[in-house]
Amino acid sequence: MDAIRNLVAGADPIGPNPIVPDAEEALGSMFSRPEVFADRVSPDIPTLAERRQRRGRMLGLMTIAAAAVTAGVLVSLNLGPLTSAPAPAGTSTPTPTATSSLGPSPTPTPSPGSSSGPSETAQALLPATASPSPTQAWKTYRSADGRISFEYPGDWSVQQPQTINPDYPAVDAVVKDQSGRQVAALHYGASGGIGGACSTPPVPYSVLDSVELALPYNPAASNVITPRFTFRALVEGDKVTASYGITSSAAGVDGKSCMFYNVVNGPAEAPLYSFADTVQVNAGAAGTANSKTFGSLEEARAYMQTPEYLNAKRMITSLAIKAG
Repeated sequence: MDAIRNLVAGADPIGPNPIVPDAEEALGSMFSRPEVFADRVSPDIPTLAERRQRRGRMLGLMTIAAAAVTAGVLVSLNLGPLTSAPAPAGTSTPTPTATSSLGPSPTPTPSPGSSSGPSETAQALLPATASPSPTQAWKTYRSADGRISFEYPGDWSVQQPQTINPDYPAVDAVVKDQSGRQVAALHYGASGGIGGACSTPPVPYSVLDSVELALPYNPAASNVITPRFTFRALVEGDKVTASYGITSSAAGVDGKSCMFYNVVNGPAEAPLYSFADTVQVNAGAAGTANSKTFGSLEEARAYMQTPEYLNAKRMITSLAIKAG
């Protein structure tokens, strides 16, 4: 060993007599002396646990930022609304009440026991929202010579009675509803006088409906007006007698009359023609055939909203006549 040590010492450029630790002594001291190790070398250098905790916080923040960016992209692209998690069972979420700026809030409907609404009688007189035969087709009546025509509901019928006097040729048609009750009668052609006289003093007279029509008439006749469809009434106490049809005869002086006619002063071929529920209505009569009787003018006006009246009005106002 001494010879080798001397050779090595002679070759060492550091010095001729280097101090070389005893290897056996160093190895023994490693296993015999207690050593104290610290978990950190410097307060400026983070420990392994701190580095792991910091990495976890950074990953959480990056996850939240990515979710926020994704939500913003979905909303901007209108890919659909973001839905929240459902509320736990047993909880209720209040629903906001929508308010409209289009008008006032509807009036609350009174309860059955409330006295704020109209009475039963008043409700019965309220106008109905009826329309003429909304669910059925209409038909067209045409006379044999093709000069007279009118429309009528498909479930009504038109009967043509035979001419009683061949010397007075005329077109006659009786229209009946689905129950077989007469609604109106048409007569156009030669005829005799209708006569009639008042048997009672004049009573209040009202025109409830009036529509001018393009029908032939004789403007030179006395007390004549433009042909029109009318619904007129005579008021006698608690009874109102009303009738509808075409006319060119004015009635009533100072709002009173004792009678009126549903006839038109026509050309020479039909000096007096009619299309009405009845030709003549008189006050004080036991009952004018086919006219309407009501308890008041309000009831008569309410009748004007019924399908029966609306269909009859449409039928009569559709009358077309080619005179000559």
